[in-house]
Amino acid sequence: MTALKFSIKFAFIVLLVINIANAITYKVKSGDTLSEIAQKYNVTVEDIIEENHLKKPYVIYKGQRLKIPDKRDRYIYYKVRRGDTLSEIAEKYKVSVRDIVRANRLRKPYTIRVGQILRIPNKKYKPSVSKKKKTPLKECSITHRVKKGENIVSIAKKYHVWVKDIKKLNNLKDGYLYEGQILCIKPAYKTKKKTYRKRTKTTYTTKIIKHKVRKGESLSLIAKKYKTTVSKIIAYNKLKKPYYIYPGQTLKIPVKVKKTITIEEKQENYNFNKKIKLGFIWPVDGEVISKFVNSAENRHLGIDIKTECGVPIKATEDGKVIYAGDSIKAYGNLIVIRHQNRLTSVYGHVGKIYIKENQWVKKGQVIGQTGKLNNSEFCGLYFEIRKNTVPIDPLVFLKKEKK
Repeated sequence: MTALKFSIKFAFIVLLVINIANAITYKVKSGDTLSEIAQKYNVTVEDIIEENHLKKPYVIYKGQRLKIPDKRDRYIYYKVRRGDTLSEIAEKYKVSVRDIVRANRLRKPYTIRVGQILRIPNKKYKPSVSKKKKTPLKECSITHRVKKGENIVSIAKKYHVWVKDIKKLNNLKDGYLYEGQILCIKPAYKTKKKTYRKRTKTTYTTKIIKHKVRKGESLSLIAKKYKTTVSKIIAYNKLKKPYYIYPGQTLKIPVKVKKTITIEEKQENYNFNKKIKLGFIWPVDGEVISKFVNSAENRHLGIDIKTECGVPIKATEDGKVIYAGDSIKAYGNLIVIRHQNRLTSVYGHVGKIYIKENQWVKKGQVIGQTGKLNNSEFCGLYFEIRKNTVPIDPLVFLKKEKK
């Protein structure tokens, strides 16, 4: 009996310790900020915001009790050092730059600062599944095995379904997946729905009116009255020079009549999104010898790709050439292409330019060849991607770095 009581007591203590470890409560003091509290407990501000369901502008007050989550099984926490870049951190932990951007909710142009704590997705983490009964695989339209580098967003886009539907169907508490995981996918069926769009169409017809000439009237007065021309009255009545008319004469007057009709047009709507093109292709094959940096100490707003001299440069995406020339000395021979979604690609230090301004180019089309990089003995290409006018790390858009 005593042994049974001891075992129950021990189990209760262990459970209590686990609960305390997973949820620390902090009482806000005067002068506290979210960033200071996050740094104290070695978590991120985003962790605290998510755990406490804080809303913008994320104001905290004295005496408020905040839950400090322990997500060390899900994330690895990294403190940014001087000279660090997102691409180097991603390479160190063998994750993609996009994963770090999403985990930390970074906004363009994805600038990081010294001392900032970043959440790095832990590849060994396997998300817990709720106790609800899983959807039997037999009932799934499609089963998908998660591959290396895939995430729930890319899978949803592949099958044209919503992320929330994948979570609900597979009873996932969060959107984190692990390699080899089997997902049940039920794609949206293509259902056609007929709708009608009304539009108006204006037409003009000519109507012949008979007019009896009165004393004192002339052709010009009659034409002005009916908003027509003297030449048309002459033509319709086959009058001959000197075009005399007399009282009591009956004339044919061509009058323009406006007619507006309503047209119903059939339209077909579908309940799924069209396939979205993601990412750019590499403009050249080569080694990235200088990466994107946008900090207070150093600014290099693109990447330098080392190649042989005279290597063909390809357009990274469909678009219109908005600049091709050498008037901007810092870039040498320069090509700028405007793409959809207000994105722009910039190609600097080009050896030879093959295209002209206002020309439309396709993805993969050769637009020039590589020349000497700025202040370097190497040949290659300087490459930027901008959203509106804001520079973004090109490695966020490009696929795995080529060596």
